[in-house]
Amino acid sequence: MPLPTLRSLAKLLGLSAATVSLALRDSPRVIPTTRKRVWQVARRAGYRPNPLVNSILAAVRRSSHGTYRGALLALNYTEGAKPSLLPYHREVLNGARRRAAEFGYSLDLCWLGPLQLPLPRLGSIIAARNVQGVVVLPLEETSDFSAIDWSKLAAVTMDFALSAPLFHTVLPDHLRAMMGALERVERLGYLRPGLVLSAWRDRRLLQRWSAGFSSHFRRAGRREPVPLLDTDELTREQFLAWYQRHRPDVVLGHWQARIVGWLQDLGRSVPHEVGFVQLNWTERVAPCAGIDLQPMLLGAAAVESVVAQLQRNERGVPEHPKTITLEGRWVNGPTLRSTTATRAPATRLSPTLQPTAPASTRPRPAPPNREVKSGARPA
Repeated sequence: MPLPTLRSLAKLLGLSAATVSLALRDSPRVIPTTRKRVWQVARRAGYRPNPLVNSILAAVRRSSHGTYRGALLALNYTEGAKPSLLPYHREVLNGARRRAAEFGYSLDLCWLGPLQLPLPRLGSIIAARNVQGVVVLPLEETSDFSAIDWSKLAAVTMDFALSAPLFHTVLPDHLRAMMGALERVERLGYLRPGLVLSAWRDRRLLQRWSAGFSSHFRRAGRREPVPLLDTDELTREQFLAWYQRHRPDVVLGHWQARIVGWLQDLGRSVPHEVGFVQLNWTERVAPCAGIDLQPMLLGAAAVESVVAQLQRNERGVPEHPKTITLEGRWVNGPTLRSTTATRAPATRLSPTLQPTAPASTRPRPAPPNREVKSGARPA
């Protein structure tokens, strides 16, 4: 039995093929009752869109300037009464809005929280504005958005703080970025790097910052020279006790102003005696070396994921959520030795992969209770 087509569905419904096509894309140009009827008939008939045709038509539609395709929504959460975006979130939103406009979509920001829009009301906002897709911005705390009806929405998250539902995720490759940054500082002669982490940021990334730090030394067969300092709110007493006990020669972390200021209060010169690397360069408060997580590109990639789902008619909670990671970039700066330029070009940030000997030439471990003499061939 041949699969149904747009034309056969249109004939069955008594509608034009153009109306059926718009309805299957949840276009606001088709009234809700008609869209619902088209979807019901399409599901019963076993209709499946052709992704190749959809991609070609999407390219044709994008070439028509000024064409409005629909509404997207960016969600953020706050406990406060007067929320404001952090610099990183603001750049993510700017990148998302720019990319959405290129696809013909609008993208508005919606704040959720006890003093903002309550979660149960979000569904009515989505319906009233005919929102087709959602980008969940990086969240400060673990959240559950299961109360929303996601069946007609395409969605993507930007960290792992949303416990339910589980959507596709777009975020930086924090683990590779950390390992690459450690290689950089070691090439500059730093021997005792120390990591000072915002614990809640690491939690919402499933500990990828700290995992990258540990993995760098583990793959080299070394122990971490300085133990991790992770805390939800870094205090002067915490930092100074950690620093004076372990004496790192370079600090990688958040809280640039606090860390650099406290080091200077101790009489330590930055970068001559102690270096500093800002883990999220977008949040710098002064020129510094750091990791550019490229938030505008991340925002654009999040919108691309949502629009791709809409073009494939994929809505609702995915059965197999996927994660897309973007590489960070290293930015030189005056907080490290030999990088005294205030503004230096950024470069790719990936750890070097150590070559592994082929299995046939790799030495085998010595058997138990048997001594292998130096220079002897393995058994």
